[in-house]
Amino acid sequence: MSVSIVVQRFRKCKLLLNEVQWVTVGDDGENSSSCGLLAYISFGASTTQPQVETAAQTLLNLPVLTTGLWGDSSSTQSILGLATASISSCSLVIVPQANLISKVKGKSSIQYHGQIDKERGEQLYDYFCSYIQGLLLEGQCKARSEDLPEWYTKRKTFLEQQQQNKKSYSPSTPPDEMFRDASKYSEWDERGIPTKDSEGNALTKSAMKKLTKLYEAHGKKHSKWKEEQQKSGDDCASEQTLPSSVAAEAPPVEQWEGCLDGSFCHFVKGSFGKRQGLEFTSDMGPFVHSFQV
Repeated sequence: MSVSIVVQRFRKCKLLLNEVQWVTVGDDGENSSSCGLLAYISFGASTTQPQVETAAQTLLNLPVLTTGLWGDSSSTQSILGLATASISSCSLVIVPQANLISKVKGKSSIQYHGQIDKERGEQLYDYFCSYIQGLLLEGQCKARSEDLPEWYTKRKTFLEQQQQNKKSYSPSTPPDEMFRDASKYSEWDERGIPTKDSEGNALTKSAMKKLTKLYEAHGKKHSKWKEEQQKSGDDCASEQTLPSSVAAEAPPVEQWEGCLDGSFCHFVKGSFGKRQGLEFTSDMGPFVHSFQV
C-alpha cells in the first residue's frame, strides 16, 4: 500500500490550521453553485516520490465532483476540469490523515503496520501539496493564456534534474551502498542487495534479479573508476552520489501567494502533525470516494 486517499464533496468547508486559525472556503447559500473536494491523504512506508506525483495527478483529474444536487442528473467533473471551465467556484482542501493506513486484526483491534515514519511522511505531504499547487498553476496559466512565473519554471527544472540525478549512480558510489534506502527496503544480503521491501515483505525473484543486474553493472563501473583514481593519484575524489554542485544547490523558493488565484481554485493545505478541526456542509451525494495509488 503506497498512497491512500479519501475524498469528500462539499459546498462549504471550514478547517483549523496550526491549531489557532480557521479557514473557510465555499458557500452553502440556498442558490450556491460552489463546490469542492476535501481530500484525506496517507502515505505508506514504501511510498516513492513518483507515486506521490501520480496521486496528485489522479486527485485533480478524477471526475468525482458535481455542481448539482444528488439525483438531479448533473454530470460529474474533475476539480481541474471545473476550475479550467470556470463553471463555478471550486475549492480543494487537503488534510493529512495517517490512520488511513490500517488493518483490522481479529474483531477488536486495529494495526498500523506499513505506516510511514513522521519525518518522511511530512516531507512527502509537503511535496504532494506543492505538486498539486504546481499542476493547478499550470492549468490556470494555460486557461488564461498566461506565462508561468519564472520562479516556478526554474524550480520545476531544478527538481526534475535533481530527480534524474537520483536515478543514476556516480561511479564513485560503492556497489554495497547503492540500495541502502530505508524508505524502500528493510533487509539486504552481504553484498548490499535488498531482500525485503520497507514493509518486511520478501522481494520477488524477478525484482531480485533486476537489482542484481544493476549491482553487477555498477560494480564494473566502480572498479574502473577506482583504477582511474589510482592511476591519476587523485586522493580528493568525491565520494558523493551527486556532484557537489548539485547537492549543495537549493531549488528556487516557492512563491504561491499572488500566483495561484483563488478565483481559479481555492487551495487549502491542512496542517501536518497538529490538532485538527473540521466543519463542512454537503448536499451532493454520493459523498465519499476512496482510492489507492
